[in-house]
Amino acid sequence: MTARLSEALRGLAADVPPARVPDGLFDAARTRHRRRRAAVAGVLAVLVLLLGTGYALHPVALPMPASPRHDTPGLPTRLVEPPLRTASVRDSAPGAAAMLFGGPAVRTGWFETRMGVVAADADRYRVLDAGSAVAGFEALLSPDGRYVWAGPSLLDLKTGRFTPGRADGYPLAFAPNGERLVYADDETGFTPPNTYRTPYVGVHDVTRGTDVLRVRVGTAWIAPGRTAAVSPDGGELALQVRDEVWLTRVADAGADRVAEPYRKLPLAGGRLAGAGSWLPDGRSVAVLSRSTCTDCPVPSYRRTWTLASRSTVDGTPLAGAAFPSLPSRSFVQLLGWRSADEAVALVGVPSPNAVDRPDDHDIAWGPYHEPDTEAVELVVLRRGALTPEVLFRTPEGITDLSVAADLAISGAVRESGRAEYGPPPFWALAVGFVLAVLVALPVLSLLKRWRGRRRTRAWRPPT
Repeated sequence: MTARLSEALRGLAADVPPARVPDGLFDAARTRHRRRRAAVAGVLAVLVLLLGTGYALHPVALPMPASPRHDTPGLPTRLVEPPLRTASVRDSAPGAAAMLFGGPAVRTGWFETRMGVVAADADRYRVLDAGSAVAGFEALLSPDGRYVWAGPSLLDLKTGRFTPGRADGYPLAFAPNGERLVYADDETGFTPPNTYRTPYVGVHDVTRGTDVLRVRVGTAWIAPGRTAAVSPDGGELALQVRDEVWLTRVADAGADRVAEPYRKLPLAGGRLAGAGSWLPDGRSVAVLSRSTCTDCPVPSYRRTWTLASRSTVDGTPLAGAAFPSLPSRSFVQLLGWRSADEAVALVGVPSPNAVDRPDDHDIAWGPYHEPDTEAVELVVLRRGALTPEVLFRTPEGITDLSVAADLAISGAVRESGRAEYGPPPFWALAVGFVLAVLVALPVLSLLKRWRGRRRTRAWRPPT
Protein backbone atom coordinates (compact mmCIF):
# COMPACT_ATOMS: atom_id res chain seq x y z
CA MET A 1 0.00 0.00 0.00
CA THR A 2 1.49 3.38 -1.02
CA ALA A 3 1.72 6.39 1.25
CA ARG A 4 -0.75 8.30 -0.95
CA LEU A 5 -3.37 5.49 -0.66
CA SER A 6 -2.95 5.30 3.11
CA GLU A 7 -3.49 9.07 3.42
CA ALA A 8 -6.62 8.82 1.23
CA LEU A 9 -8.13 6.07 3.38
CA ARG A 10 -7.41 7.99 6.53
CA GLY A 11 -9.14 11.01 5.04
CA LEU A 12 -12.23 8.99 4.15
CA ALA A 13 -12.37 7.52 7.66
CA ALA A 14 -12.07 10.97 9.17
CA ASP A 15 -15.01 12.22 7.06
CA VAL A 16 -17.37 9.35 8.22
CA PRO A 17 -19.65 10.58 11.04
CA PRO A 18 -19.25 8.64 14.30
CA ALA A 19 -21.83 5.89 15.05
CA ARG A 20 -24.41 7.08 17.54
CA VAL A 21 -26.16 4.69 19.91
CA PRO A 22 -29.68 5.90 20.71
CA ASP A 23 -30.14 7.14 24.23
CA GLY A 24 -31.61 4.51 26.59
CA LEU A 25 -31.21 1.63 24.12
CA PHE A 26 -30.01 -0.85 26.72
CA ASP A 27 -32.50 0.42 29.31
CA ALA A 28 -35.36 -0.07 26.85
CA ALA A 29 -34.24 -3.64 26.04
CA ARG A 30 -33.97 -4.44 29.74
CA THR A 31 -37.45 -2.97 30.33
CA ARG A 32 -38.97 -5.07 27.51
CA HIS A 33 -37.38 -8.21 28.93
CA ARG A 34 -38.75 -7.49 32.41
CA ARG A 35 -42.23 -6.78 31.05
CA ARG A 36 -42.19 -10.05 29.10
CA ARG A 37 -41.22 -12.01 32.22
CA ALA A 38 -43.90 -10.20 34.24
CA ALA A 39 -46.53 -11.03 31.60
CA VAL A 40 -45.61 -14.74 31.62
CA ALA A 41 -45.64 -14.77 35.43
CA GLY A 42 -49.03 -13.05 35.42
CA VAL A 43 -50.48 -15.62 33.01
CA LEU A 44 -49.20 -18.48 35.15
CA ALA A 45 -50.61 -16.85 38.29
CA VAL A 46 -54.02 -16.51 36.62
CA LEU A 47 -53.92 -20.18 35.59
CA VAL A 48 -53.08 -21.28 39.12
CA LEU A 49 -55.86 -19.07 40.47
CA LEU A 50 -58.37 -20.48 37.99
CA LEU A 51 -57.41 -24.07 38.76
CA GLY A 52 -57.50 -23.52 42.51
CA THR A 53 -60.84 -21.70 42.38
CA GLY A 54 -62.35 -24.38 40.12
CA TYR A 55 -61.45 -27.21 42.45
CA ALA A 56 -62.30 -25.32 45.62
CA LEU A 57 -65.69 -24.13 44.38
CA HIS A 58 -67.40 -26.99 42.58
CA PRO A 59 -69.23 -25.89 39.43
CA VAL A 60 -73.00 -25.58 39.62
CA ALA A 61 -74.83 -28.52 38.09
CA LEU A 62 -76.04 -27.76 34.58
CA PRO A 63 -79.51 -28.71 33.39
CA MET A 64 -79.93 -31.76 31.19
CA PRO A 65 -78.85 -31.03 27.60
CA ALA A 66 -81.40 -31.02 24.82
CA SER A 67 -80.45 -34.39 23.33
CA PRO A 68 -82.77 -36.72 21.40
CA ARG A 69 -85.30 -38.36 23.70
CA HIS A 70 -87.20 -41.60 23.34
CA ASP A 71 -90.95 -41.79 23.82
CA THR A 72 -90.56 -44.52 26.45
CA PRO A 73 -87.55 -44.81 28.80
CA GLY A 74 -85.92 -48.22 28.90
CA LEU A 75 -82.75 -50.19 29.36
CA PRO A 76 -80.29 -49.60 26.49
CA THR A 77 -79.47 -52.45 24.15
CA ARG A 78 -75.81 -51.46 24.19
CA LEU A 79 -73.43 -50.14 26.85
CA VAL A 80 -70.25 -48.22 25.96
CA GLU A 81 -67.22 -47.13 27.92
CA PRO A 82 -67.39 -43.44 28.93
CA PRO A 83 -64.23 -41.70 27.65
CA LEU A 84 -61.99 -39.54 29.78
CA ARG A 85 -63.76 -36.34 28.65
CA THR A 86 -67.17 -37.49 30.00
CA ALA A 87 -68.85 -34.92 32.26
CA SER A 88 -69.54 -35.77 35.89
CA VAL A 89 -73.01 -36.17 37.38
CA ARG A 90 -72.34 -33.18 39.64
CA ASP A 91 -71.52 -30.91 36.69
CA SER A 92 -74.23 -32.09 34.28
CA ALA A 93 -77.11 -34.14 35.70
CA PRO A 94 -78.17 -36.97 33.33
CA GLY A 95 -81.71 -37.41 34.69
CA ALA A 96 -83.20 -40.73 35.76
CA ALA A 97 -80.75 -43.50 34.92
CA ALA A 98 -81.15 -46.95 33.44
CA MET A 99 -77.83 -48.36 34.60
CA LEU A 100 -74.99 -47.69 37.01
CA PHE A 101 -71.85 -49.60 36.03
CA GLY A 102 -68.15 -50.00 36.70
CA GLY A 103 -65.14 -52.17 36.00
CA PRO A 104 -61.65 -51.95 34.49
CA ALA A 105 -62.97 -50.28 31.32
CA VAL A 106 -64.50 -47.45 33.36
CA ARG A 107 -61.68 -47.02 35.83
CA THR A 108 -58.51 -45.48 34.42
CA GLY A 109 -55.07 -44.58 35.64
CA TRP A 110 -56.36 -41.05 36.21
CA PHE A 111 -59.64 -41.93 37.92
CA GLU A 112 -59.40 -45.32 39.64
CA THR A 113 -62.68 -45.12 41.56
CA ARG A 114 -65.12 -43.74 39.00
CA MET A 115 -68.37 -45.32 37.79
CA GLY A 116 -70.51 -44.69 34.74
CA VAL A 117 -74.19 -43.74 34.48
CA VAL A 118 -76.39 -43.95 31.39
CA ALA A 119 -79.78 -42.21 31.28
CA ALA A 120 -83.05 -44.09 30.80
CA ASP A 121 -84.49 -41.94 27.98
CA ALA A 122 -81.37 -41.40 25.85
CA ASP A 123 -77.72 -42.38 25.60
CA ARG A 124 -76.50 -39.64 27.95
CA TYR A 125 -73.40 -40.90 29.72
CA ARG A 126 -72.00 -39.33 32.87
CA VAL A 127 -69.44 -40.42 35.47
CA LEU A 128 -69.26 -40.16 39.23
CA ASP A 129 -66.64 -40.91 41.86
CA ALA A 130 -67.96 -42.90 44.81
CA GLY A 131 -64.65 -43.92 46.34
CA SER A 132 -64.12 -47.67 46.65
CA ALA A 133 -67.83 -48.52 46.26
CA VAL A 134 -68.76 -51.24 43.76
CA ALA A 135 -71.85 -50.79 41.61
CA GLY A 136 -74.51 -53.31 42.66
CA PHE A 137 -72.98 -53.78 46.11
CA GLU A 138 -71.87 -50.67 48.01
CA ALA A 139 -73.41 -48.42 45.33
CA LEU A 140 -77.07 -48.96 44.37
CA LEU A 141 -79.42 -47.42 41.82
CA SER A 142 -82.97 -46.75 43.03
CA PRO A 143 -85.82 -48.73 41.39
CA ASP A 144 -86.94 -45.68 39.40
CA GLY A 145 -83.35 -44.76 38.49
CA ARG A 146 -83.45 -41.33 40.07
CA TYR A 147 -81.01 -41.86 42.95
CA VAL A 148 -77.59 -43.37 43.42
CA TRP A 149 -76.94 -44.51 46.97
CA ALA A 150 -73.22 -44.94 47.66
CA GLY A 151 -71.91 -45.12 51.22
CA PRO A 152 -73.59 -42.42 53.28
CA SER A 153 -74.47 -40.31 50.20
CA LEU A 154 -77.77 -40.25 48.32
CA LEU A 155 -77.26 -38.47 44.99
CA ASP A 156 -80.20 -37.15 42.96
CA LEU A 157 -79.44 -37.76 39.28
CA LYS A 158 -82.03 -35.20 38.16
CA THR A 159 -80.29 -32.33 39.95
CA GLY A 160 -76.76 -33.62 40.48
CA ARG A 161 -77.00 -32.77 44.16
CA PHE A 162 -76.99 -34.77 47.37
CA THR A 163 -80.28 -35.37 49.15
CA PRO A 164 -80.45 -34.28 52.81
CA GLY A 165 -81.88 -36.50 55.53
CA ARG A 166 -80.22 -39.64 54.25
CA ALA A 167 -79.44 -42.76 56.24
CA ASP A 168 -76.20 -42.77 58.23
CA GLY A 169 -74.80 -46.21 57.35
CA TYR A 170 -73.77 -48.11 54.24
CA PRO A 171 -76.49 -49.27 51.82
CA LEU A 172 -78.18 -52.67 51.78
CA ALA A 173 -81.34 -52.21 49.68
CA PHE A 174 -84.02 -49.87 48.37
CA ALA A 175 -87.67 -50.68 49.03
CA PRO A 176 -89.58 -51.57 45.82
CA ASN A 177 -91.21 -48.11 45.75
CA GLY A 178 -87.91 -46.38 46.56
CA GLU A 179 -89.35 -44.56 49.58
CA ARG A 180 -87.52 -46.58 52.22
CA LEU A 181 -83.84 -47.48 52.49
CA VAL A 182 -82.28 -50.36 54.38
CA TYR A 183 -78.86 -49.58 55.77
CA ALA A 184 -76.33 -51.13 58.14
CA ASP A 185 -74.73 -49.12 60.90
CA ASP A 186 -71.27 -48.14 59.68
CA GLU A 187 -69.78 -48.33 63.19
CA THR A 188 -68.72 -51.89 62.43
CA GLY A 189 -66.69 -53.53 65.16
CA PHE A 190 -63.73 -55.83 64.63
CA THR A 191 -62.88 -58.86 66.71
CA PRO A 192 -59.45 -60.37 66.01
CA PRO A 193 -58.48 -62.17 63.98
CA ASN A 194 -61.10 -62.07 61.20
CA THR A 195 -64.56 -61.32 62.56
CA TYR A 196 -66.62 -58.18 61.99
CA ARG A 197 -69.90 -57.31 63.65
CA THR A 198 -72.69 -54.87 62.79
CA PRO A 199 -74.50 -53.27 65.76
CA TYR A 200 -77.85 -52.84 63.99
CA VAL A 201 -79.67 -52.54 60.67
CA GLY A 202 -82.17 -49.72 60.10
CA VAL A 203 -85.02 -48.95 57.73
CA HIS A 204 -85.04 -45.25 56.86
CA ASP A 205 -88.12 -43.49 55.47
CA VAL A 206 -86.97 -40.85 52.95
CA THR A 207 -90.22 -38.84 52.91
CA ARG A 208 -90.38 -38.64 56.72
CA GLY A 209 -86.62 -38.24 57.12
CA THR A 210 -86.40 -40.70 60.01
CA ASP A 211 -85.93 -44.38 60.82
CA VAL A 212 -89.07 -46.49 61.11
CA LEU A 213 -87.34 -49.71 62.20
CA ARG A 214 -84.11 -50.90 63.77
CA VAL A 215 -83.03 -54.49 64.19
CA ARG A 216 -80.25 -55.30 66.63
CA VAL A 217 -77.72 -57.65 65.03
CA GLY A 218 -75.12 -58.03 67.74
CA THR A 219 -72.21 -60.27 66.82
CA ALA A 220 -72.81 -60.88 63.09
CA TRP A 221 -71.53 -58.84 60.17
CA ILE A 222 -74.03 -57.63 57.54
CA ALA A 223 -72.36 -57.30 54.16
CA PRO A 224 -73.65 -54.91 51.47
CA GLY A 225 -75.11 -56.36 48.31
CA ARG A 226 -77.94 -58.84 48.68
CA THR A 227 -78.53 -59.27 52.40
CA ALA A 228 -81.78 -57.28 52.86
CA ALA A 229 -85.19 -56.82 51.24
CA VAL A 230 -88.30 -54.76 52.05
CA SER A 231 -91.77 -56.19 51.39
CA PRO A 232 -93.90 -54.66 48.59
CA ASP A 233 -96.00 -52.67 51.08
CA GLY A 234 -92.89 -51.48 52.97
CA GLY A 235 -94.10 -53.05 56.22
CA GLU A 236 -91.64 -55.92 56.66
CA LEU A 237 -87.89 -56.45 56.47
CA ALA A 238 -86.11 -59.66 55.48
CA LEU A 239 -82.48 -59.63 56.61
CA GLN A 240 -79.82 -62.28 56.20
CA VAL A 241 -77.83 -62.72 59.41
CA ARG A 242 -75.17 -65.35 58.88
CA ASP A 243 -77.06 -68.52 57.92
CA GLU A 244 -80.58 -67.27 58.71
CA VAL A 245 -83.16 -64.88 57.29
CA TRP A 246 -84.67 -62.67 60.01
CA LEU A 247 -88.22 -61.41 59.36
CA THR A 248 -89.23 -58.25 61.24
CA ARG A 249 -92.35 -56.05 61.07
CA VAL A 250 -92.23 -52.25 61.14
CA ALA A 251 -95.48 -52.33 63.11
CA ASP A 252 -93.70 -54.17 65.96
CA ALA A 253 -91.21 -51.34 66.52
CA GLY A 254 -91.38 -49.60 69.88
CA ALA A 255 -90.79 -45.97 70.76
CA ASP A 256 -87.07 -46.43 70.13
CA ARG A 257 -87.87 -47.91 66.67
CA VAL A 258 -86.37 -51.25 67.73
CA ALA A 259 -88.20 -54.52 67.04
CA GLU A 260 -87.32 -58.17 67.40
CA PRO A 261 -87.68 -60.66 64.49
CA TYR A 262 -90.92 -62.58 64.56
CA ARG A 263 -89.41 -65.48 62.58
CA LYS A 264 -85.97 -66.79 61.59
CA LEU A 265 -85.68 -68.99 58.51
CA PRO A 266 -82.61 -71.28 58.33
CA LEU A 267 -80.71 -71.08 55.04
CA ALA A 268 -78.55 -74.23 55.30
CA GLY A 269 -75.69 -72.65 53.38
CA GLY A 270 -77.87 -70.57 51.04
CA ARG A 271 -78.58 -66.87 50.80
CA LEU A 272 -81.32 -64.33 50.65
CA ALA A 273 -81.85 -63.65 46.95
CA GLY A 274 -81.49 -59.86 47.06
CA ALA A 275 -83.53 -56.66 47.29
CA GLY A 276 -86.33 -58.22 45.19
CA SER A 277 -86.66 -61.32 47.36
CA TRP A 278 -90.26 -60.65 48.45
CA LEU A 279 -92.79 -62.25 46.15
CA PRO A 280 -95.73 -60.10 44.93
CA ASP A 281 -98.09 -61.63 47.52
CA GLY A 282 -95.98 -60.26 50.40
CA ARG A 283 -96.24 -63.59 52.28
CA SER A 284 -93.20 -65.40 50.94
CA VAL A 285 -89.55 -64.70 50.18
CA ALA A 286 -87.08 -66.10 47.67
CA VAL A 287 -83.89 -67.77 48.83
CA LEU A 288 -80.93 -69.23 46.96
CA SER A 289 -79.52 -72.69 47.65
CA ARG A 290 -75.94 -73.43 46.73
CA SER A 291 -74.72 -76.75 45.36
CA THR A 292 -72.00 -78.17 43.13
CA CYS A 293 -72.48 -78.62 39.40
CA THR A 294 -71.06 -81.50 37.36
CA ASP A 295 -71.15 -80.25 33.77
CA CYS A 296 -70.10 -76.68 34.58
CA PRO A 297 -69.64 -73.93 31.93
CA VAL A 298 -66.49 -72.92 33.83
CA PRO A 299 -64.91 -76.23 34.96
CA SER A 300 -62.89 -74.61 37.75
CA TYR A 301 -65.99 -72.78 39.06
CA ARG A 302 -68.34 -75.55 40.21
CA ARG A 303 -70.86 -73.40 42.06
CA THR A 304 -74.56 -73.68 41.20
CA TRP A 305 -77.39 -71.47 42.45
CA THR A 306 -81.03 -72.56 42.56
CA LEU A 307 -83.93 -70.22 43.36
CA ALA A 308 -86.77 -71.31 45.67
CA SER A 309 -89.45 -69.60 47.74
CA ARG A 310 -90.29 -69.94 51.43
CA SER A 311 -93.46 -68.99 53.29
CA THR A 312 -93.05 -66.20 55.85
CA VAL A 313 -96.02 -67.61 57.79
CA ASP A 314 -94.51 -70.97 58.73
CA GLY A 315 -91.19 -71.05 56.83
CA THR A 316 -92.12 -74.04 54.65
CA PRO A 317 -91.01 -74.28 50.99
CA LEU A 318 -93.73 -73.36 48.51
CA ALA A 319 -94.88 -75.93 45.97
CA GLY A 320 -94.53 -75.34 42.25
CA ALA A 321 -92.33 -76.05 39.27
CA ALA A 322 -88.63 -75.45 39.81
CA PHE A 323 -86.77 -72.44 38.53
CA PRO A 324 -83.79 -73.06 36.20
CA SER A 325 -80.47 -73.53 37.96
CA LEU A 326 -77.55 -71.16 37.45
CA PRO A 327 -74.30 -73.14 37.14
CA SER A 328 -70.91 -71.40 37.27
CA ARG A 329 -72.31 -68.06 38.39
CA SER A 330 -70.46 -65.99 40.98
CA PHE A 331 -73.54 -64.23 42.39
CA VAL A 332 -77.28 -63.82 41.93
CA GLN A 333 -79.13 -60.61 42.77
CA LEU A 334 -82.91 -60.72 42.45
CA LEU A 335 -84.41 -57.41 41.27
CA GLY A 336 -88.10 -58.30 41.44
CA TRP A 337 -90.96 -60.31 39.95
CA ARG A 338 -93.05 -59.99 36.80
CA SER A 339 -95.39 -62.60 38.28
CA ALA A 340 -95.18 -65.35 40.87
CA ASP A 341 -93.57 -67.53 38.19
CA GLU A 342 -91.13 -65.04 36.61
CA ALA A 343 -88.23 -63.40 38.45
CA VAL A 344 -85.72 -60.87 37.07
CA ALA A 345 -82.16 -61.02 38.35
CA LEU A 346 -78.57 -59.95 37.82
CA VAL A 347 -76.01 -62.76 37.79
CA GLY A 348 -72.22 -62.64 37.77
CA VAL A 349 -70.27 -64.52 35.12
CA PRO A 350 -66.84 -65.74 36.27
CA SER A 351 -63.78 -65.66 34.03
CA PRO A 352 -62.51 -68.93 32.51
CA ASN A 353 -59.74 -69.14 35.12
CA ALA A 354 -61.91 -68.32 38.14
CA VAL A 355 -61.74 -70.65 41.13
CA ASP A 356 -64.74 -71.15 43.43
CA ARG A 357 -64.02 -70.55 47.09
CA PRO A 358 -66.18 -71.12 50.18
CA ASP A 359 -68.08 -68.18 51.68
CA ASP A 360 -67.36 -66.66 55.04
CA HIS A 361 -70.26 -64.71 56.49
CA ASP A 362 -68.00 -62.78 58.86
CA ILE A 363 -65.50 -61.31 56.43
CA ALA A 364 -65.23 -60.76 52.68
CA TRP A 365 -62.82 -58.55 50.76
CA GLY A 366 -65.47 -57.54 48.23
CA PRO A 367 -68.78 -58.55 49.77
CA TYR A 368 -70.08 -61.44 47.66
CA HIS A 369 -68.44 -59.85 44.64
CA GLU A 370 -65.95 -62.36 43.34
CA PRO A 371 -62.77 -60.72 42.02
CA ASP A 372 -62.80 -63.06 38.99
CA THR A 373 -66.20 -61.87 37.70
CA GLU A 374 -65.77 -60.84 34.05
CA ALA A 375 -69.35 -59.83 33.14
CA VAL A 376 -72.86 -59.38 34.53
CA GLU A 377 -76.02 -60.70 32.87
CA LEU A 378 -79.62 -59.54 33.27
CA VAL A 379 -81.80 -62.66 33.15
CA VAL A 380 -85.39 -63.82 33.55
CA LEU A 381 -85.96 -66.98 35.63
CA ARG A 382 -89.20 -68.81 34.77
CA ARG A 383 -90.68 -71.76 36.60
CA GLY A 384 -90.42 -74.92 34.54
CA ALA A 385 -87.82 -73.51 32.12
CA LEU A 386 -84.57 -75.39 31.63
CA THR A 387 -82.37 -72.32 31.25
CA PRO A 388 -82.71 -68.63 32.09
CA GLU A 389 -83.48 -66.08 29.39
CA VAL A 390 -80.56 -63.65 29.02
CA LEU A 391 -81.79 -60.11 28.32
CA PHE A 392 -78.48 -58.23 28.51
CA ARG A 393 -74.79 -58.89 29.08
CA THR A 394 -72.19 -56.27 29.91
CA PRO A 395 -69.39 -55.83 27.37
CA GLU A 396 -65.78 -56.70 28.09
CA GLY A 397 -64.26 -54.61 30.85
CA ILE A 398 -67.57 -53.78 32.61
CA THR A 399 -67.88 -56.14 35.58
CA ASP A 400 -70.11 -54.20 38.01
CA LEU A 401 -73.75 -53.34 37.35
CA SER A 402 -76.83 -51.94 39.06
CA VAL A 403 -79.99 -51.33 37.03
CA ALA A 404 -83.27 -49.49 37.52
CA ALA A 405 -85.43 -52.37 38.78
CA ASP A 406 -88.66 -50.80 37.51
CA LEU A 407 -87.39 -50.87 33.93
CA ALA A 408 -85.98 -54.39 34.23
CA ILE A 409 -89.16 -55.82 35.74
CA SER A 410 -91.44 -54.14 33.19
CA GLY A 411 -89.19 -55.24 30.32
CA ALA A 412 -88.76 -51.70 28.99
CA VAL A 413 -85.93 -51.69 26.43
CA ARG A 414 -84.85 -48.99 23.99
CA GLU A 415 -82.50 -49.11 21.03
CA SER A 416 -79.17 -47.47 21.75
CA GLY A 417 -78.16 -44.55 19.58
CA ARG A 418 -75.27 -42.13 19.43
CA ALA A 419 -73.67 -41.60 22.85
CA GLU A 420 -73.56 -38.08 24.33
CA TYR A 421 -70.96 -37.33 27.00
CA GLY A 422 -71.96 -33.86 28.18
CA PRO A 423 -69.98 -30.61 28.35
CA PRO A 424 -66.20 -30.87 28.79
CA PRO A 425 -65.26 -31.18 32.47
CA PHE A 426 -63.44 -28.31 34.15
CA TRP A 427 -60.09 -30.08 34.22
CA ALA A 428 -60.28 -30.59 30.45
CA LEU A 429 -61.00 -26.88 29.89
CA ALA A 430 -58.13 -25.95 32.19
CA VAL A 431 -55.70 -28.26 30.37
CA GLY A 432 -56.85 -26.87 27.02
CA PHE A 433 -56.35 -23.30 28.23
CA VAL A 434 -52.85 -24.08 29.49
CA LEU A 435 -51.91 -25.69 26.17
CA ALA A 436 -53.34 -22.74 24.25
CA VAL A 437 -51.29 -20.31 26.30
CA LEU A 438 -48.11 -22.37 25.91
CA VAL A 439 -48.60 -22.39 22.14
CA ALA A 440 -49.71 -18.76 21.89
CA LEU A 441 -46.76 -17.22 23.75
CA PRO A 442 -44.02 -18.43 21.34
CA VAL A 443 -46.20 -17.57 18.33
CA LEU A 444 -46.79 -14.04 19.59
CA SER A 445 -43.08 -13.66 20.32
CA LEU A 446 -42.16 -14.72 16.76
CA LEU A 447 -44.74 -12.36 15.27
CA LYS A 448 -43.39 -9.50 17.33
CA ARG A 449 -39.84 -10.18 16.17
CA TRP A 450 -40.97 -10.45 12.55
CA ARG A 451 -42.77 -7.11 12.74
CA GLY A 452 -39.74 -5.53 14.38
CA ARG A 453 -37.51 -6.69 11.56
CA ARG A 454 -39.94 -5.33 8.93
CA ARG A 455 -39.99 -1.94 10.62
CA THR A 456 -36.19 -1.90 10.80
CA ARG A 457 -35.95 -2.59 7.07
CA ALA A 458 -38.61 0.02 6.28
CA TRP A 459 -36.86 2.73 8.29
CA ARG A 460 -33.33 2.01 7.02
CA PRO A 461 -31.97 5.23 5.41
CA PRO A 462 -30.83 5.07 1.77
CA THR A 463 -27.09 4.69 1.19
